Amino acid sequence: MQEASEAKARAEIGRDEHIKREIERTNAKLRHFRGVAASVLNDASILWEEIWEVCQDPRTCEEILEGVEAPAGQIPACGWPELRKKLDLLRHYIDYTKRLCEGSF
Repeated sequence: MQEASEAKARAEIGRDEHIKREIERTNAKLRHFRGVAASVLNDASILWEEIWEVCQDPRTCEEILEGVEAPAGQIPACGWPELRKKLDLLRHYIDYTKRLCEGSF
C-alpha cells in the first residue's frame, strides 16, 4: 500500500514538473514574440520619423503666416524614388507585425 502511495506521489511530482516546463516554454515563446514585435515596430517608428521629416513644409513659420506660397511640385529632400522605397518598407513592417500578432506569419 505504501509503495502505491509513493508511486502516486512520484507521478504527481512528475506531472507538476511537466506543467512547470510547459509554462516556462510558453513564457519563453511569448518573450521572443514580444521582442520580435517590438523590434519591427521600432524600425517602423524610426522609418516613419524619417518620412515625416522629408514631408515637412520647407517654409518658416513667418513665411507661412505671411502667405508665401509653397514651392510648386516640391520634391522631398531624399527624392521621390527614395520616399517611395521608404513608404513601401514601412508598409512591409506594418504588414509583418500585423501578421505576427494575428499568428498568420
